[in-house]
Amino acid sequence: MSDTGLARLDDHLADAGAYVEVVARLSPAPTRIMDLGAGAGLPGIVVATAFVDVTVELVERRRKRATFLRMAAAAVGGAGVDVGSGDVRTTGGAPVDVVLAQAVGTLEQVYAVTRHRHGGEVVLMSRKGPEWRAEVEALEVAVGSAVDVVAEEPLARRGTLVAVRAQGGSPCRSSE
Repeated sequence: MSDTGLARLDDHLADAGAYVEVVARLSPAPTRIMDLGAGAGLPGIVVATAFVDVTVELVERRRKRATFLRMAAAAVGGAGVDVGSGDVRTTGGAPVDVVLAQAVGTLEQVYAVTRHRHGGEVVLMSRKGPEWRAEVEALEVAVGSAVDVVAEEPLARRGTLVAVRAQGGSPCRSSE
């Protein structure tokens, strides 16, 4: 994390807490969560400590950050934390119920690169700017079905935490 990021650590932790609150309200409760582009471990590590019965998979393509995430998970007793190093498009494993993606791309892009890991339904959660509703509409067009907005929470640092539920694993029309 940069010096600027460290100076705003309280804001980052408050934002991670918002993810915890939204995950806690999901029904059905998730069993496996993926934090895509996990970086410094926020919000993934915070979510993992809040939901010890849920497996949280931290996916980070940069090796040094993945190594850091392994150490961070061990430091907080991360028995339910899996760290994957590499491109998410080549990962395998159990289906995920929730994908956290702080600064990875649009909802459609996040859906497209993780769809091979979705269960029957998937909740995508991401920090978004004021135009997030257009991303939801684009996702609906891409997957060819309705997308439900399940949460819309203002974040301490900036933006809005948006959580949407979509049919899992559908090929995006833009990628066919």
